[in-house]
Amino acid sequence: MQVKLGALQTDVTQTALAEQIVTLAELKKHLRVTHALEDTLIEAARQAAIAYVENYCSILLGSYLATGYLRAWQDATFTVGPVTAVGAVLYDDQGGTERTLPAAQVFYDIVRQPAQITFRDVPSVEEYSLTPIRIGFTVGYAPADIPEPIVSAIKLIVGHLYDMRTDEVTGTITTRVKLGTDALLSNFRQLHVR
Repeated sequence: MQVKLGALQTDVTQTALAEQIVTLAELKKHLRVTHALEDTLIEAARQAAIAYVENYCSILLGSYLATGYLRAWQDATFTVGPVTAVGAVLYDDQGGTERTLPAAQVFYDIVRQPAQITFRDVPSVEEYSLTPIRIGFTVGYAPADIPEPIVSAIKLIVGHLYDMRTDEVTGTITTRVKLGTDALLSNFRQLHVR
């Protein structure tokens, strides 16, 4: 049985990170904008594009320390990626004392995405705790390692948001803005099978 492993990302300054992913100057060049009058609009579109890509692909852009939570010892799949390292596995024993599971009892695969983790010869955990097992891990593409198709998709989305500031109207029917990013992002999606 596999369960999904939730993650809690740490806080970072989003504008600083966004500037590392794709600079405002690069976006303005892509949009052919030579003035500073719409920098705030372009910045908002950049933030929205990055959020869209992260949500669509179940990935994080930027490297984060995160914690995953389990209610019981079982095989688990990380719901966000790419996972680049797995740290300590902490658990609350039957008496409620926090302990560290020895590394020899933890097995994980972070080469394949989504990453997976499993355990062997595990002790009992506190019965009434909602999150007795906590897994530390590092997740996300470091800004220098973000694949070029992802950056290109962000530029395309920013272009759509900049050019088409409302839903598209075809005849008398209003439709959502069409994004040509599926081909660029499809190889980076983290799909989770139950």
